Order: sequence, then structure tokens, then C-alpha cells
Amino acid sequence: MALNLEELRAAIDAGEGREIEFKRGLPQDEKIARSLCAFANTRGGLVFIGVGDDGELEGAPHAEQTAEKLREIARDLIEPAIAPRIEIVAIEGVRLVVARVAASRERPHAVLRRDAPPEIVVRAGSSNRVASRATLAALRDARRSRSTLDSFEKRVLDHIDRTAGSDPNAGPTVAEFARAHNLGVQRARRTFLRLEREGFLIGVGLGSGRRFQSA
Repeated sequence: MALNLEELRAAIDAGEGREIEFKRGLPQDEKIARSLCAFANTRGGLVFIGVGDDGELEGAPHAEQTAEKLREIARDLIEPAIAPRIEIVAIEGVRLVVARVAASRERPHAVLRRDAPPEIVVRAGSSNRVASRATLAALRDARRSRSTLDSFEKRVLDHIDRTAGSDPNAGPTVAEFARAHNLGVQRARRTFLRLEREGFLIGVGLGSGRRFQSA
């Protein structure tokens, strides 16, 4: 699903949190690898390069080189490697590099560190933390293939595959799915969020306006 400028602006206005992180510039390789890895191990998220701690738009330094470096870090410093969507966008005339990381079905992922063992990190609030033994067990237990989904989960994915088509921003909201199938919104929301958490769906946007597409 392509990055939508209005949604990115709304994400910046919402501030840093479980699914959003700001960086003025590209930090040390292992540090940014921790953020990418933590998002992949948890619910996914957006990393903005060129945004200050309070959401001020400062611009990404050397945007093209920064974008390429992020791809290299995701490929070479995370095991198994991940492939976030990385784009250079202009918001209010300021160029930013944005990496959207999806929750991964291959988790747990680990950061490969120089002179130290690999480290599995997860997102907790606006911080990246080393996964506890219980969290690590939960990550491993959560891995499922599409063939193991129940009938309602498959129904959700089939609907999204049919309705999204070729338009990357045309995926349904939870409410649209619920209306189309005459279902309660709460039941649909729980299933959408579980499928997103387990890496089957990618959601973009905030609140009730989030649109979903198959990962």
C-alpha cells in the first residue's frame, strides 16, 4: 500500500509511540536496525528520518543515500532480513525518508551486532526493548501460515484481496468490511488487528480511517 501524504502528516502530528518513531538523521547502524527489527517483531510501524523529537520537519540529510542505507541495514543487520517499504516524500516542501515496516510472519527477528550475540527486540510504547523469555515464546507461538487460519480470518483476507484491486489505497476499513458482511464492527476489528499483528495485513492511517491490504 503506497504511503499517503495526508496519513503521514497525521502520523507525525500524533507523535512518537508504539508504531511511530522520529529521527533527525540516520543514527548508528545498530541503533536504527533495532527500531526496524522491533517494529517487525511487534505490530509494524513507521520510521521517519528528518523529523525532530517533537514532530518538527527538519528534512532528511542526503535523502537518496539515507534511503539506500536503510535498505542495506534491513537486509544485512537483521536476521532473517526484512524488506520495509522505503520512500522519499515531501511534506510541506520538506523531504523526508520514511520506512514502513510490516509486522512479520517470520518473527522473531534479531539484530546482528558487532562483537556481541544477536539481540531480539520488541516495541514497548515508544521504546525498543530486549524481548523477555515469555515475549520470545509468544512471538514464536504466533507464527502461522495462511492455511492454518480459521474460516472467518480467511473470509477477511479474501474480501481484502477482492476489493483492493490495483489501487494501493483502496483497501477497506474495518467498518466497510463489517457493513458489507452485515457483521458487528467490534468482531471485525478484533480479527483485523489480530491479522495485522501476525503479519497477514498491512494497515495505513489512523483510527477508524485505517485501510488494510494483504501483506
